[in-house]
Amino acid sequence: MSSISNDLVWELTRSNSSYLVKRKSGAGVQFSREPLNLTNKHTYVQSGIANNKSVGVSLSDSGSIVLSTKKAGTFAAPAKSVITTTFKPYKTNRKVYAAVAGATKGYRDDLRPAAVSRASALLASKKPKKTQVKKLRGKKASA
Repeated sequence: MSSISNDLVWELTRSNSSYLVKRKSGAGVQFSREPLNLTNKHTYVQSGIANNKSVGVSLSDSGSIVLSTKKAGTFAAPAKSVITTTFKPYKTNRKVYAAVAGATKGYRDDLRPAAVSRASALLASKKPKKTQVKKLRGKKASA
């Protein structure tokens, strides 16, 4: 199969895709559930299907960050086109952010801030939430 233009792939999948999420509320904003879409916006720049080079960040079951990158120009075998790299959690999350930024440097520089912020949000979501103890006042406190 000869290579297909990114623009043609975007035109074919722009209005109909299994990953597309259309909402009638919110002025008709469209979102995407693609695994290689960092911001979940349904745009050509963020699309993991329509671009030869795309980046995805996810959280594994063990709590480590998984960075997925797509090989350039592989439309024929989508299963073999994604390369995953796992970053184990360190004592500080800054090492994970630096590793994600370093892995995307030179690959897609425009997606680097989105990849780091997505990794930050995923690591923040796995932290246990602190519950505040309600201080008793008045008669309940003295009893």
